[in-house]
Amino acid sequence: MSLWRPTARLPSPVERLVQEAALARREIRTGRFQRSMALMTAFAAVVSGFEAYTQHQRGAFAHRWMWTPVWLTPPAVGAALAALVSERAARTLLPLTALASLADGIAGFVLHLRGIQRMPGGFRLGRYNVVMGPPVFAPLLMCTVGVMGVLAGLLRREVPDLLPPPVARVRRRVHRPLAHPGHHDPLEQIELNVAHGRFQQGLALTSAVFAVLAGGEAYFEHLRGSFNQRWMWTPIWVTPPMVAAAVGAACSRRVAHRVLPVTSTVTLLDGLLGFGLHLRGIRRMPGGFTNLQFNIPMGPPLFAPLLFCSVGLLGLVAALLRRRES
Repeated sequence: MSLWRPTARLPSPVERLVQEAALARREIRTGRFQRSMALMTAFAAVVSGFEAYTQHQRGAFAHRWMWTPVWLTPPAVGAALAALVSERAARTLLPLTALASLADGIAGFVLHLRGIQRMPGGFRLGRYNVVMGPPVFAPLLMCTVGVMGVLAGLLRREVPDLLPPPVARVRRRVHRPLAHPGHHDPLEQIELNVAHGRFQQGLALTSAVFAVLAGGEAYFEHLRGSFNQRWMWTPIWVTPPMVAAAVGAACSRRVAHRVLPVTSTVTLLDGLLGFGLHLRGIRRMPGGFTNLQFNIPMGPPLFAPLLFCSVGLLGLVAALLRRRES
């Protein structure tokens, strides 16, 4: 009698990719993507912090408040990375640094408005001063760090069933229902919906707001460059469909599942394209990559296009979430 038995066939790379995608979709739909959102928060913090540093370096850090987004970047990145390994950090440290980034973004927006007002002519010459003055929407784009960090603090960890039994029991106690039957505390209900992935409408509207901010900032920055390349129009063309799809997703489940993923993917790809074109623009400046100390602050904002990637990621996550229960 032969003892030979056929061994199980290992899945191909394509099959494994499909399985991982299905698992990711299932986890996002149930609100179990805390680590992934923390990683997105770290990405947004690096991008926005680097842009704040280079733009304020162009202004020679003439005002002490110009340093605040730079100072907040290392704690935000550190808290997001700590959230990858520690649930306690994800629920305490990360939301605190995220709220600080959110407040700093709003304060920066007010200070940039004041800077435009103090230019010759103020808002009466807004057609010139808004374009040539402090980037008006740039500080608000830092709020993406705050929004992502707060959401990460409310979400649940990925695949808790694979954890050892004692830890799994602790996690289940942490994620027990926050409101008793018949109790309708609004804050607790919001926290419960986020923890279980039922906040599609809210995240879709959030992505619409940040798409408007990113598209508006791209318009002003490229207007400063007189749109001397046709590729400069792509973020302007991409923004209206993205905003329309995100707002439509808040109203229609069908739009959220069919249209929003397409526009979000296009927005993500346009951000990557813009990053490559900005890199090429810096390379074509005198000295190229050997003179980065001058070319990065004075050339095309290197990481600014990647903010479109953050908008696209938010839209893709929103498309995978579930609707809020009535």
